[in-house]
Amino acid sequence: MKEKNCEELQREVERLKSLLDISLKFGSTLDLQELLNLIMEIAKKTLDAEASSIFQIDEEKRELFFVVATGEKGKEAKTIRIPWGKGIAGWVAEHGKPLLVPDVSKDPRFFQDVDKKTGFKTKSILAVPLIRKGKVIGVAEVINKKGGGEFTVEDTILFEAIAEQAAVAMENAKLYSQLENLFLSSIRAIVNAIEEKDEYTRGHTGRVTEYSLLIGKRLGLSNDEIKTLELSALLHDVGKIGIPDSILRKPGRLTDEEYAVIKSHPLRGVKILEPIENIKHILPGIKHHHERYDGKGYPDGLKGKKIPFYARIIAVADAFDAMTSDRPYRKGLPIEIARKEIEENRGTQFDPECADAFLRELDENPERIEEIIKRGRE
Repeated sequence: MKEKNCEELQREVERLKSLLDISLKFGSTLDLQELLNLIMEIAKKTLDAEASSIFQIDEEKRELFFVVATGEKGKEAKTIRIPWGKGIAGWVAEHGKPLLVPDVSKDPRFFQDVDKKTGFKTKSILAVPLIRKGKVIGVAEVINKKGGGEFTVEDTILFEAIAEQAAVAMENAKLYSQLENLFLSSIRAIVNAIEEKDEYTRGHTGRVTEYSLLIGKRLGLSNDEIKTLELSALLHDVGKIGIPDSILRKPGRLTDEEYAVIKSHPLRGVKILEPIENIKHILPGIKHHHERYDGKGYPDGLKGKKIPFYARIIAVADAFDAMTSDRPYRKGLPIEIARKEIEENRGTQFDPECADAFLRELDENPERIEEIIKRGRE
């Protein structure tokens, strides 16, 4: 009896530890996908299941789709959608109640298409709703208790607590995304207002941002890194606010003094943005986007990998847009000539890795680049 009590106590400790682990994960990443994957891996391990998953609800299409699918067939499962009300997950989403199914072959609600398409063999399921503010926003499942056992009522109670953490993460991510989109919209509005003063720079920031993101994705940047790159690119020329229009819009060649003023815009940009505490991480990309890989750029003459990574990406995007955009004194260069310039200057003006990523994009998706340039000329 004493031994049994010790085993039960040990199980309870393990369950509490799993909930604590999930709570700690909340502070380790802002990436929702990464966080949900971590939560469901913990759920799978704690509940001794072969697989686990989270479904989100597509209200427009009245379907459930996989957000997370762990286990050996998880990758295949993520391509499948389940009609509203179908399957165990559909029933849980519709009724907002947990469901424990010890043998799916005896439950008419079981949706067999997932097993047929993935080759996975589902035997038992424990499914619970993800609820926020009284509304079902998804469903979490653990599948097949290892060792041929069955999920228990205690498992259900623990899984509901885990599901609540997942629901909080999804709700927080939605709110954060809304705030982030509002912030980016405000930034774009400010940048557009600045660029409207000059027909030749109108849309420059948007195009540089698009090119930068294409390079970033080619280089395999994470979601968080892409967001940092996007904000850095959107604000890379904000320092031009403090430069007189007579210099910015001068149709002829600049004097040495005027060029020195133009070259001050990265530092002016940093000075403008420095007081904003939560965007300090983008300042290196803004300050150094005119550095050259060979060390002959400005403001600090940094060389090679000492140039901040986001600045190296923006440098390629900025130069390409400058070459392909119309100016008062010339028409924009054809894509093939601008491409040749980037290729010939990889390793001198440009980081070879960033230049190569953009060259691949130019070669494999020329229509996309042409569309961005075309929008800038309309």
